[in-house]
Amino acid sequence: MFFALAALACSLALRHMDQPIALLLIVPGYLVQAWLFEAHRALGGLGYALTMITVSALTWTLLLLGLLVAAAKLSRLLD
Repeated sequence: MFFALAALACSLALRHMDQPIALLLIVPGYLVQAWLFEAHRALGGLGYALTMITVSALTWTLLLLGLLVAAAKLSRLLD
């Protein structure tokens, strides 16, 4: 569920990269695509969009789930 929501947000952000919050959402995918470009393995067209959206969504999903797990452990520790 988190991944689907993050993928939706990142796909919308890809179309609105002129806004700061959208750029923040898509930065992980942009960094991977820049690395692929430097390594001469850059993807174009649909591959570009899929890389940007998938990497960004995966990054934000893992970050949010990590924070939720840490908060749950802290909550159990404090109770």
